[in-house]
Amino acid sequence: MEMKGQAAIVTGGGSGMGAATARTLAAAGVRVAVLDLNPEAAEAVATEIDGTAFACNVADEKTVEAAITGAREAHGPARICINCAGVATAGRIVGRDGPLPLERFKQVVDVNLIGTFNVMRLAAADMIDFAPLADDERGVIINTASVA
Repeated sequence: MEMKGQAAIVTGGGSGMGAATARTLAAAGVRVAVLDLNPEAAEAVATEIDGTAFACNVADEKTVEAAITGAREAHGPARICINCAGVATAGRIVGRDGPLPLERFKQVVDVNLIGTFNVMRLAAADMIDFAPLADDERGVIINTASVA
């Protein structure tokens, strides 16, 4: 897919790998919507790259739908979706203070698994309605993972 001139959404775009991805895409001529749970961080990156920012909890269907709609209205159809949102919980299964609190693990599953799937399914549902490009693609979804 020729990226220049396309629109993209980047989850977790307010920091780390997501921010670096947003900057790289923008430098390649892509119009980028920066999605992040932290609206100030998303706005800072979006301002830097002349993109748009959306507060978004990837595990929440409504905020993802709103962000995808807002990105489409701002930049046109997002044919590129890169999922960088993720969390990690530092801790042992059982430590000095007892077992790792289940809520900490549930948050990891909610963001890293359910959130990634949620964004994929909603972005793909949006892409399916786009006319194919010259290479017969409607869009691309890339999922990332990191323990950094």
